[in-house]
Amino acid sequence: AQEKDPDCKPNENKAIELFDIPQSDNLKKNGITNLPGKTYAQTLLPVSIEDQKYISKCLAKHGDDYKRMMRDIKTNNMQHTAAKLKNMSEKFYSLTKDQVKVDIPEKAKHLMVCCVEESDDDSSGEE
Repeated sequence: AQEKDPDCKPNENKAIELFDIPQSDNLKKNGITNLPGKTYAQTLLPVSIEDQKYISKCLAKHGDDYKRMMRDIKTNNMQHTAAKLKNMSEKFYSLTKDQVKVDIPEKAKHLMVCCVEESDDDSSGEE
C-alpha cells in the first residue's frame, strides 16, 4: 500500500523543503527591508495618507477615548471598532516626522513619537 523510496533507508527521516526562504540581504532595497506581502511604498509609509487623515480627524475630536470614537458615526463613518481604531492610532503614533503627512491634532501630540522626541530635544537644550 505504501511505496518505499529506494534512496531512503528504513528508520531514516526524509526532510522535505517546504519554502524557499530568501536571504535577508536580498530583501533590502535602499537600506530598507522589504517585507513579504508589503509593497515598497507600504514599508516607507506604514499608514496611508487617507488613514492618517481619517484617524487624525477622530483623534482631534475624541483624543484617545476609543469607545466614544467608535460610536461617533460622523467622524467614524467607516464604523471601525474600538480595537481597530486603537490599532490605527498606535500605528499613527509610531510614525516619524517624515512619515506624517497630515496635521497632528493637539489632543494627540503628547502621544506621538516624533513630537515627544522634539520636546525631549528642546528640554535638553534649555538646561
